[in-house]
Amino acid sequence: MSNVKSIIDKKIALRIRALRDAAQLTQAAFAERIGIKQSTYNEIENEKREPSEQMIYSLCYRFPINENWLRTGKGNMFKEEEPKAEETKVDLIAEKDGSIWIVEAKRYVTVPRYEVAASAGGGALIHSEQIVDHLAFEEEWLKVVLGLSPNRLAIISVIGDSMEPYLAEGDLIMVDLGVTHIENNAVYVLQFGDSLLVKRVQVKLDGEVIVKSDNPLYETETFRGEAADRLRVVGRMVRRLVR
Repeated sequence: MSNVKSIIDKKIALRIRALRDAAQLTQAAFAERIGIKQSTYNEIENEKREPSEQMIYSLCYRFPINENWLRTGKGNMFKEEEPKAEETKVDLIAEKDGSIWIVEAKRYVTVPRYEVAASAGGGALIHSEQIVDHLAFEEEWLKVVLGLSPNRLAIISVIGDSMEPYLAEGDLIMVDLGVTHIENNAVYVLQFGDSLLVKRVQVKLDGEVIVKSDNPLYETETFRGEAADRLRVVGRMVRRLVR
């Protein structure tokens, strides 16, 4: 994201409403998508309160919009579309008997890597969510083997050692941003206040959220009530990409 954190135009509520209209979502569905209460969103859309930095980050995560447009109204509303899956050139392989076989070209898609780190330790402040590069993956592997939608994926890095030996500092992880609720016991990227955390998460029947580390040196944490409500799911970790 661009470094325009301190600049927010007073008409941002109108642009957020325009984004919601473009997405064809109700206030309830839109609020759920970005991880806030409908009542909070209603106050923002009706200019009764300003959107938080966390909400702005979430909007730019969930929708292909330009942060500068959202904050100031300048520039285009949407980012340029990512290039569609590209085909490699067809390879020709000569067999020993002289016959030629055409190898079917594979299709690849790119997944953006963001300049954010999820802490496997004590917490990581969100300084920027700017896309720094893209990594290419075979489309069939993502869609068929893993069952993932490429346009919902992001790659971020890990800092800290609380998830060792499963995750080490410097590892890259693939995150499904379409998962915004804890669906089962798995590893999630969580946002709590200004911190991003990558942890194993379990939800009990009474609503208590248990956040675990793989490293036994770190204690298990529990969140209840209002604290649990403040624990936002950024996405579910779906693949470890060791650096």
